[in-house]
Amino acid sequence: MSENSQASVGQILRDAREAQGIALDDVAVRLRLMHRQIEAMETDDFDSLGQPVFARGFVRNYARLLGLAPEALLTRMQGAQAEPAAVSPAGQPMSHSWLTSPWLMLSLLGVLVAVAVPVVLYLWLNSEVEDGSIQRGGVVAQTQPLPAAVPVPVVETAEAASPAVQAALVPADAPAAAPAEPADAGTPATPAPAAGSVLHLEFGDEAWTEIKDASGRMLHRQLNPAGGSVDVHGQPPFDVVIGNATQARMTYNGRPIDLTPFIDATVARFTLEE
Repeated sequence: MSENSQASVGQILRDAREAQGIALDDVAVRLRLMHRQIEAMETDDFDSLGQPVFARGFVRNYARLLGLAPEALLTRMQGAQAEPAAVSPAGQPMSHSWLTSPWLMLSLLGVLVAVAVPVVLYLWLNSEVEDGSIQRGGVVAQTQPLPAAVPVPVVETAEAASPAVQAALVPADAPAAAPAEPADAGTPATPAPAAGSVLHLEFGDEAWTEIKDASGRMLHRQLNPAGGSVDVHGQPPFDVVIGNATQARMTYNGRPIDLTPFIDATVARFTLEE
């Protein structure tokens, strides 16, 4: 067994940081976290970081900063075994009758159902036939009234010139031209399918928010008025920044999220995973 396989998540992070000569204060500044949060990760005190979804996001960002593979550390946080369990050889060869065992059939049926149900549910949620009230794509549904659209200036073509100019260009004995058919406005672009996760925020006072999805695309960035609310659809993990966070309330897929552990001064910064 290697030394790395025996080490805990916090020890791996601490050893990697010390090997690169990075101080705790530098890590806190670069991750935009507090000093105590970095120490909690390096001592495997993940309970003090709040809900598990936040602790996993902190470890993921810390591992990326140190050049480590995040998934290996996240697997350790879930309590997976570091080594495969030892299997003792059977005392006698197994009979081939297990191939026709009803328990095997039931097990295979259970695995099939466990795989098929999520796939069918995913296809149903993302099917083309959906309620017209559902907003598609990773867009922000604003409850505040939007400003009136500014008309776009239209450049007139030769066909749209004044009748006097057309008369001067067309010979007198030329047959009258048929009126031009109006150009089709074109069908609107099909919106992208809706993402599976929803962030809902309500603001008791003015607050600046920035929300990015898993690809780093900015989903929402603006100053929200007092009394306003916003729904953000996208693919997790989300990178979230909320100014004046003490006056904001947040839910993730209907679950309330406590912002208090992540507020530094008045700003909350965190990564929200599934």
